[in-house]
Amino acid sequence: MLVAHGSRDPRPQEALNQLAKRLGERSGCSSVGTATLELAPLPLHQQIQNFAKLSQSWGYSQVQILPLFLSSGVHVNTDLPEEVAIAQEQLGAEIQLNLLPYFGSQINLLADWIATKMARVEIENWILIAHGSRHPGGNQPIEQLATQIGAIPAYWSVSLNLETQIQALTASGVHRIGIIPYFMFSGGIKDAITQSLQKFSQEFPTVEFELISPLEIDDNLVTLIEDLLR
Repeated sequence: MLVAHGSRDPRPQEALNQLAKRLGERSGCSSVGTATLELAPLPLHQQIQNFAKLSQSWGYSQVQILPLFLSSGVHVNTDLPEEVAIAQEQLGAEIQLNLLPYFGSQINLLADWIATKMARVEIENWILIAHGSRHPGGNQPIEQLATQIGAIPAYWSVSLNLETQIQALTASGVHRIGIIPYFMFSGGIKDAITQSLQKFSQEFPTVEFELISPLEIDDNLVTLIEDLLR
């Protein structure tokens, strides 16, 4: 079962469904479910229960739950374990729920994957922009990933924002900057980042910006998720 954050924008849900479908097709298994922590008609524990009961009817005794989150904030550390615990208590012992490490914890695999995409563009100065977390230590995985791929981190919802980091790079004489939006699915924030870059292009006319999309729903992503589920 793939669990995402949830959004009012329909695109993340469409992408989540597409990812589950491709994962099922690749593995020859139809039992790949989806759920969201927020903005769903049912609370997450009920979504998990429903899928677990369906899985049980197919003859399975366990459900692997993979959180498609990129940083270690309150959702990963508190909300998800609590929802899974509620679901497990109500399901009883007939089927086991296994909460896997969140997707963004796979720093080395993600770093190699993103570095491969970065290598296709001739840029030396990169900014990795993520949502950001106020949870203590929540941004540490982002900072570690940025270090491994040779980028500097920026955040959408906390300090060290994109504009601050662009100003720092341009002040040091940089004229070409690559931007890596680190979000699981396309949505409103990625749209806003694109619009911001249009503004920055006018504000810094001597700087060229290059935007790449590291997390695309392709065979590489499906393979990575298959590895995690194993």
